[in-house]
Amino acid sequence: MAFKFNWPDFTTEFVEQAKQLLTTALNKSNKPANIVDHIVVKDLNMGTKPPELEIMEIGELAVDKFRGIFKLIYSGDAHLTLQTKVQANPMNSNKSDVSMYTRRGILAADQPLVVPMLLRLSNLKLRGIIVLVVSKQKGITLVFKNDPLEKVDISSTFDSISSIQRFLQTEIEKRLRIMFQEDLPSIVHQLSLRKWL
Repeated sequence: MAFKFNWPDFTTEFVEQAKQLLTTALNKSNKPANIVDHIVVKDLNMGTKPPELEIMEIGELAVDKFRGIFKLIYSGDAHLTLQTKVQANPMNSNKSDVSMYTRRGILAADQPLVVPMLLRLSNLKLRGIIVLVVSKQKGITLVFKNDPLEKVDISSTFDSISSIQRFLQTEIEKRLRIMFQEDLPSIVHQLSLRKWL
């Protein structure tokens, strides 16, 4: 059984709260050594396309509580922009990438180079099984039973250097997988408590 639901225009207050919770989640674990500042969520757009949900099982259905298992598919237009600072060390990059920025292949620096970086995550594709519990007293609990991430496009201020672009793609995919399993349930729960209770 499948159903459709309206994907609302999310309020500014909701988006700001979600940005704060995401910023906290992104900074709580160990970051790569070349990220030298906090990661800040600068822009969060929930998009216009809702996820698709298919009911697989209803475990509990009452006036004040619901528990169900769903198949979730998302291929929408939501996007996220992150800002941080990185220590750029071109000497560790692929030589062919660096040679176009240097004269005769010579590169020297006596100080680390710290530069701002913007990252944009878009074209997110998810396919997963979720357990959803909705309680008037305890809020919403949402847990993925599998790794839902199928694809995400990462663009940054370093897209012209292919070795850095590949590193960012791999690292962010890894961190997103952890976030969906560990951080997203907490974020959804906290947002539901702020909205309902």
